[in-house]
Amino acid sequence: MIVGACGFGGTGSSAVKDLLKEFENIQVLDRAESMFAFKVDGLQDLEYHLVKNYSREISSDAAIKRFLDASKFANVPFVKKLYMNPKKYKEDTNKFVQSITQASYVGMENYDYENCNEFNSFIRLFYKKFVIKYYERLTNKQYKWWPMRKIRVSIMPEHFYDNAKIYMHNIIENGGGDFSKTIVLDQPFEGNNPTQSFPFFEDPYAIVVDRDPRDLYLASSYQWPDGMFMPRKNPENFVKYYRRQRECIKYDEDNERVLRVNLEQMIFEYDKTLDLIVKFLGLKKENHTSKQKYFNPERSIKGTQLYKKILGHDDEIKYIENELKDFLFDFESYEISKSNTEINNGFKWDKEM
Repeated sequence: MIVGACGFGGTGSSAVKDLLKEFENIQVLDRAESMFAFKVDGLQDLEYHLVKNYSREISSDAAIKRFLDASKFANVPFVKKLYMNPKKYKEDTNKFVQSITQASYVGMENYDYENCNEFNSFIRLFYKKFVIKYYERLTNKQYKWWPMRKIRVSIMPEHFYDNAKIYMHNIIENGGGDFSKTIVLDQPFEGNNPTQSFPFFEDPYAIVVDRDPRDLYLASSYQWPDGMFMPRKNPENFVKYYRRQRECIKYDEDNERVLRVNLEQMIFEYDKTLDLIVKFLGLKKENHTSKQKYFNPERSIKGTQLYKKILGHDDEIKYIENELKDFLFDFESYEISKSNTEINNGFKWDKEM
């Protein structure tokens, strides 16, 4: 079983990973995110251009080229986050591409001179219209050098999904995955429609975590430098960003393999949410041998209701509350005291973050 701890960026999926670390016979691989399926130029883009909406050989060739180019990220030294051996990852990627390639030849496509800067585009077109043309006319031989390259044909490739599953199996195994256990990955599926990525994994399940927009806004704007991928210190843009992501959730495509929870539920309704996750994944409570060692609601509660702790942003919070009423967590139901130091179920608040 592959379990994806998923979210929308900063919404608390790490709580699921920490909770599941506490169970025997569960392996959590969270040294880096596993967005191989749904990232731009990932497996889903290949699926679209090769299987669902191919255009002659053009779209498949461009999609494969971009897929290979994206995999070069593994070669970046030091600062990248990757939980597997880069050399083995490259080998697995090339092997997968070979398995879905039906034919290949040396040539040039429109893509080659339309997707580069103006200077390179000029040089490539010059070669196409003059150098290559007159070389072949004068020598009666095929020109095989730059800017010509290998073009791959892959139109509705046979066994695409089987080969993609083998590819992901190899990547996970390369990262230390033990398939005799339940394996938990960080962000293998997209939060808005996780089932789109399911065809590339063996026995997939997704737990998608969301978070109160007020806390997410303040955390990303004033606490968490890594939140640079979302609008910060601009509530108007944040509201549009947050709302559109949630409005595009495809609930109708969720199934019995998708569970959606809120971070606040996991904290304020710990026992209830724990039971929900245990039932969802078919776990045994007796295997929860390290309870609250990694996910302790008494600690995690300090990261909630930030709008009462990070002061000086009343206007921003009021705007978010007015615009995103349907997405606010009902903290009032938990009788949080005016002093903001304790709640009715016994958890204690620290006055300091």
